[in-house]
Amino acid sequence: IEPIVLLRFLKCMQYDIDKTKALIELNYNIRNRNPNLFIDRNMEDAMTAKGLKVSDLLILPGLTPERHKLLLFRMTDFDPNTRNSVEETKIFFMMADARFTSPDVEHKQASSTTADNAAAAESRTNLCPDDIAEGDVQIVDISGYTMRHLAHVSIFVLRVYMKFLQEAYPSQLRAIHIINCPSFLDRMMAMMKPFIREEVYQMINYHTEGMESLYQLVPKDMLPLEYGGKAGTIAELKAQGLQMLKEKTAYLSDAQHWRAAAQSKSRWSWF
Repeated sequence: IEPIVLLRFLKCMQYDIDKTKALIELNYNIRNRNPNLFIDRNMEDAMTAKGLKVSDLLILPGLTPERHKLLLFRMTDFDPNTRNSVEETKIFFMMADARFTSPDVEHKQASSTTADNAAAAESRTNLCPDDIAEGDVQIVDISGYTMRHLAHVSIFVLRVYMKFLQEAYPSQLRAIHIINCPSFLDRMMAMMKPFIREEVYQMINYHTEGMESLYQLVPKDMLPLEYGGKAGTIAELKAQGLQMLKEKTAYLSDAQHWRAAAQSKSRWSWF
């Protein structure tokens, strides 16, 4: 496990060693029982490329005053036939795994000399818990969603996605904001509710009348330009995410990082 990823697990469990071990065990257990979602990953795969094209999964820069990381998801192609639960889930966790290898706090560099670059590389080895967010806030834009889209949702994949996100994810979920809600929202949530823990269900905020209610809970300036913010355009933010995936391709596709290690006395030697 990458040192910064291990630190994320520890921080998520308030540095309780036994709870951290249990979280890591569950994380790898779910991955290895569902390799099609978490291990068999290839950026060159045609279905993955299509999934990246028909949806936007944006990791927004900076942290909120509460030190939370904002994530924004939305469809870009409203044709229900383009939806693929497996690929969408795979891409979400590819983005998460790539993001988790870097600090959530961006440190600006004044220059790019060789000495400065060496110092920056050295600083990345000196991990600081304050460089890691205190949790994630998801913003889900369901513009264009219809009942036909629900027919393309795999219940099996949804169950695995929610279990991993709620029980095995090395970052605490702090809030979910659903914007541009359709009239059939109640039916959509009724389908999902059996897989959502009560404490997570209580975190969901529905914004049914514009964006003003979202701005009261999330810093407006941290949102993309298209949502009234100053974080850059969606195209710019998506390009940054795709570049991150490209740079982490070898890491993401190397099964040795994700296959569960055999039981041994040295298994927890990191601790």
